Amino acid sequence: MSIGSDHNTRGQAAPGESAALSALSAQLAAALSDPDASDQRWDLADTIAATVPATPEEAVVVISLLTNPDIGLDAGQTETHLTAARSQEAGLRAMAANADNSIAAMDDEIAGTPAGAATAPPESLIAGAAERAGITVEQARACYDTFMAPLSAMERVAS
Repeated sequence: MSIGSDHNTRGQAAPGESAALSALSAQLAAALSDPDASDQRWDLADTIAATVPATPEEAVVVISLLTNPDIGLDAGQTETHLTAARSQEAGLRAMAANADNSIAAMDDEIAGTPAGAATAPPESLIAGAAERAGITVEQARACYDTFMAPLSAMERVAS
């Protein structure tokens, strides 16, 4: 799959499949401490590198592979690192597109609200925007409230 990039990311895990990244990271840490686990370490690194992150937390796991002093870029560039960088790029592009889509969805919902009606979007819209943007519902609500405060003030002055 290609997500807004010239890089080929086919064969990588879909974002929904990346929930196991934390477990893989823990397994990799254990393999790194075992001098006899070289093959296992690189198998785990390859799996992590090929997973497109769907959330900022998952992106941190992929980046930590690149910055790990034992097998990261400092230890020597490999195809695994290029794969990880491409997965990271694809994941970040998807997260950014989802964040843009979430804001656009809220704008569309607000635009359809009759004049003088409450402008708070339904909780399901906030929850969906939060999930797509990889943030909490509370963070999405705070963003919405921050964006709407100046508009609410303008509406009160115009009334």
